[in-house]
Amino acid sequence: MKKIALALLGLSCASTFACTTIVVGKNASVDGSILVARNVDGGLGNHPVHYLRHAATTKPYVFHSVENGFSYPMPAKGQSYTGVPDFDGKSLSYEESGFNTSGITMSATESISSSAKALKADPYVKDGITESSVTSVLLPQITSARQGVELLGKIIETQGSGEGFGIAFADKDEVWYLENAGGHRWVAVRIPDDKVFVSANQGRLHEIDLADSKNVRAAPDLADFAIRQGLAEKRTDGKFDFFKAYTADTANDVTYNYYRVWTLQGKFAPSYKNSDYLTGNSPVFITPDRKLSVNDVQSALQDHYQGSANDPYTNQNPKTPYRPIAVFRTQQSHVLTLRAHLPRPIANIQYLSLGMTALGIYVPFYQDSPIPQSWQVAEAKSDNQSAWWKFRKLQVLAMQNFPKYGPLVKARYADLNRDIQQQMVVFEKDYVKVYARDPKAAQAKLDAFTKKITGQVLDVTDTLTNELFTQESIDISAKYPFHGA
Repeated sequence: MKKIALALLGLSCASTFACTTIVVGKNASVDGSILVARNVDGGLGNHPVHYLRHAATTKPYVFHSVENGFSYPMPAKGQSYTGVPDFDGKSLSYEESGFNTSGITMSATESISSSAKALKADPYVKDGITESSVTSVLLPQITSARQGVELLGKIIETQGSGEGFGIAFADKDEVWYLENAGGHRWVAVRIPDDKVFVSANQGRLHEIDLADSKNVRAAPDLADFAIRQGLAEKRTDGKFDFFKAYTADTANDVTYNYYRVWTLQGKFAPSYKNSDYLTGNSPVFITPDRKLSVNDVQSALQDHYQGSANDPYTNQNPKTPYRPIAVFRTQQSHVLTLRAHLPRPIANIQYLSLGMTALGIYVPFYQDSPIPQSWQVAEAKSDNQSAWWKFRKLQVLAMQNFPKYGPLVKARYADLNRDIQQQMVVFEKDYVKVYARDPKAAQAKLDAFTKKITGQVLDVTDTLTNELFTQESIDISAKYPFHGA
């Protein structure tokens, strides 16, 4: 996610705030789904997003970045796709996540950085492709995850990249993860079907076999360039350590990044006994102790080290040394599911949570779900119409006394989530039957179901907001009574 200038916060230097990514292979999930998930963490508490669907295009055009001078010629026939861009009104800006007509999904991006030595050898390119552009450029034109990897790799090689990023690409068969290195180099690996991958603001790809074209793609001179520049030593076993050659590894990674990866790997595989998280010596892929569900991944993205001394919210300690997975400045969080056994309009789902995940709920949007108007609008100032600010108001109230109100919000949303899941089971069975004989009638059912579910979520959110507002009004009155003698 975005690199925000700390000057906005009264500081003088730039820093990466960024995200947490989870990828689950299809043989590691309970129903054979591929799961791609990420918390999109911005820098400010009033930085909402819009959820949009872009129409297909029939004429070529030139894409221009809103962040720098990067541009790219787009093909004549562009696919329709969904995106979740920034609120600034520029619809092609940090679109973050979505599906296209071919059923391909991206989660872009995990902010990472190359080492100072690597950047001296191959600096980032001022007008190269950046986080703000990748989804808008790639989703309209790719028809497989592998094609997405190769196209982005070509752009990095020819036009350069303007910053560090890690990006997940998935289709119904496979999921890939790409990391760039400096201005013109990159590597991507196919996530093993039975594994789970976790990343937290640091490059995670380590030793790779560049000869394994089935599972690895990379810039042609990735290893040779590193050897020439003194970033790596020549090896005779055919392997290459991408992390050691190119990736930044600093003191800040210990508390900001290592602990998140270690926590989530332990959550998915309690048998995993690596207690020395301070070294960052965590495996790139792990086998979960049991197959994971959408709920497991959502819960992981809502984690704030609850039950430990490092929980900043329950303990009301904003100075805890370890950066939690769930932070208040999250703009949106998504769990993208790809299911090969269902009709295309409902095979893929974007579960979307707006704002802070620990005090939010993941709302299911099937690939062909209509997007309510309230999810398409929101600005920097609070309003009474947008879904984003409805969730945010509740989160702001609950954060005034998280130990008291946090459990209430969590419990109510957990009840609603279970109810929605039960409704989805019934709906999908009915949809499949109707779709087989009348796709238009099935779409009408999907439209009605989406309206019903999103309405239920916002109704519960409004009710919770009013309950907390009422109780906090009572609390304030009790704190400042001034009843006289």
